[in-house]
Amino acid sequence: MPLEIEAVEIGYGKKLVVHEATLRVGEREAVAIVGPNGAGKSTLLNGIYGIAQLSRGKIRWNGRSIVGLPPFAIVQAGISYGPQGPQVYRTMTVAENLLLGGYAAKDRGVSDANIRKGYELFPILYERRHVLASSLSGGERQMLALAAVLASDPKVVLLDEPSGGLAPLVARSVFDTVRRLVDEFGISVLLVEQNLKEAFRIADRAYVMAQGRITAECDRNALTDGQGFQDAFFGIESETVSSHRPERLAASQVAETRRETPR
Repeated sequence: MPLEIEAVEIGYGKKLVVHEATLRVGEREAVAIVGPNGAGKSTLLNGIYGIAQLSRGKIRWNGRSIVGLPPFAIVQAGISYGPQGPQVYRTMTVAENLLLGGYAAKDRGVSDANIRKGYELFPILYERRHVLASSLSGGERQMLALAAVLASDPKVVLLDEPSGGLAPLVARSVFDTVRRLVDEFGISVLLVEQNLKEAFRIADRAYVMAQGRITAECDRNALTDGQGFQDAFFGIESETVSSHRPERLAASQVAETRRETPR
């Protein structure tokens, strides 16, 4: 059940932010989107989710177009979104947040089972299930946001910088959980992230965005050389943006770019 984005142009009003972006998220796959601030990464996720305006291109989920669907219909179709920052209802308890997260699920029994899975992933949430979300730490709120996304019974999860503002050890735990969503629950993940090291550690593939365009794609073999891909990312950015043509990076190309990148 792939999520396919083909030559999309996305923006807000008359301002176009994403230009002819094409990418794919396969079944049981974690895909990262990396790039500098202002590259259009968050806007791309907003466009997939129906928040930003799609002016051109195709977005297909499981072979069917989801263009024009409102966010609640996209959730019901099996795609959930975790926006940047832990988006939780602070005046509600942990348990109430999770119940609300599962509201869009078609089957209440499934949502209840997924809430239990969320508690298994984050035992601290079960311990604090009757506590207001406002009293949670930043890391606990991010855990709650992920558990609420899981409660909606998604097949694909869009995540926008889940490590933002978290301490390194907490961020690593969040990334481990994202990988568990893929391996244990069969959920595909499209992840926007600035933490290259952690993103590459859990991703199967990665795309680079710069100035609103997909400028490179890298497979898992190349991601194993994390520093090499970082060098490739910073080295190819100016070249590929000017050509507007995505470049697929194999492991050998990453290594070669690493040697050639000026120090």
